[in-house]
Amino acid sequence: MLDIEYIRKEFPITEKCFQVYGSTEPRRLIYLDHGASTHPCSTVLNKYIDFIKNYYSNVHRGKHYLSMISTELFDRVYETIFSYIHATRDDNAIVLTANTTSALDMTAWLMKDHEGITLVSLMEHHSNDLPHRHRSEVKHFGVNPDGTLDMNDLEHKLKTNKVKLVAVTGASNVTGFITDIHKIAELAHKHGARILVDAAQLLAHKEIDVLPNDAPGHIDFLAAAGHKAYAPFGSAFLFGPRDVLDRVQPYVPGGGTVMFVSEHDYIYASSPDRHQGGTPNIAGAIALAESLNFLSAAGLENIRTHEVELTSYALQRLKEIPDIRLLGDIPAENRLGVITFNIGDVSNGLVADILNHEAAIATRNGRFCAHPYVSYLLGRNDSEDIITRLRSGEKFDIGGAVRISFGIFNTESEVDDVVENLKMIAERKWKANYDDTSAYFDCKGVQLSSS
Repeated sequence: MLDIEYIRKEFPITEKCFQVYGSTEPRRLIYLDHGASTHPCSTVLNKYIDFIKNYYSNVHRGKHYLSMISTELFDRVYETIFSYIHATRDDNAIVLTANTTSALDMTAWLMKDHEGITLVSLMEHHSNDLPHRHRSEVKHFGVNPDGTLDMNDLEHKLKTNKVKLVAVTGASNVTGFITDIHKIAELAHKHGARILVDAAQLLAHKEIDVLPNDAPGHIDFLAAAGHKAYAPFGSAFLFGPRDVLDRVQPYVPGGGTVMFVSEHDYIYASSPDRHQGGTPNIAGAIALAESLNFLSAAGLENIRTHEVELTSYALQRLKEIPDIRLLGDIPAENRLGVITFNIGDVSNGLVADILNHEAAIATRNGRFCAHPYVSYLLGRNDSEDIITRLRSGEKFDIGGAVRISFGIFNTESEVDDVVENLKMIAERKWKANYDDTSAYFDCKGVQLSSS
């Protein structure tokens, strides 16, 4: 069981206050945008700052104390990640990247010359779709009316196509739906394909086990980022098989990717160095490892239990709001703490603006870099028309929804606050005057402080 009081004290952001419209007193921030980025906890921040203050130095080639300490801390990162996802070094490697997008694109690069097409789920974030479109032929497999994956369509396309890679999210950033990655892996392997899992949403919220290499449900490639797991921006990783990683030229050739260079020839290093050109984000990698240690210490089962209970409570309370429409009919047990919705005919941008400016509630709105999935959930079939209009230079609202996404420090009282404010919006009783197309306040005069 999580000690929420202790957890909240670990996160300085929980004390942040903002002045809101119609109130003389600052209001404490309610942060419900964990699906976009999480905030580093004090433990991680302290580790990050300690390295920069006391040990800041490049890795692997220096013989002085700072470089040796930096190298030791950096090399431990790999072991932490291997342990966190229950993987071994046997025939596998972890490549550190700047973000999940880079890791996913690297996988598309690694697999580009393999025979076959790439199957991509219709619920994917653009980062696990567009890279494959640029590197190979792509076909999509669909989703069911409730927003879950259509496994029958996946199996059909595996049977009727030569598939090299199945690209799928571990959990949707729109509905929170948790995919059965091991079942998908078994299907992929049965038909001679590999699987790539985008674990960006999954990493901080549910235990990940890639399984042994010889297991039918083994995960071949897995990508995730620290900034969605309570670490600073700029740290991520790709887990993958050495036989693929070491077969191709470096993703970004340059310093650190080689064993030796002559005037006319060169020998590339093995992975991970082979694909980590240039100076890595050492501080970020160390912070990422510390955040995984923090999550492990808190207990991923405890975190999962807390967030399921919170999501279940939120789904129940949201039903009280008139004219609310939830995207994806998925029970709390089968999803992360991600809930996406619309309220009547109030635009998603206006809802998000009112929540922010009148209640200091941080949400996200739009299509969440998953346009095909959101279009499907909204029941819209005008995507090609939107493309045509945008290419002609027309500017208009493409529609979308509002998303709340829970993290480790959120509480039921925060859910209650959100629900009451959404009721106010449903009753059209907001206080300020908003421009429905661009409703935001000028933040240039905001004082940047720790208060």
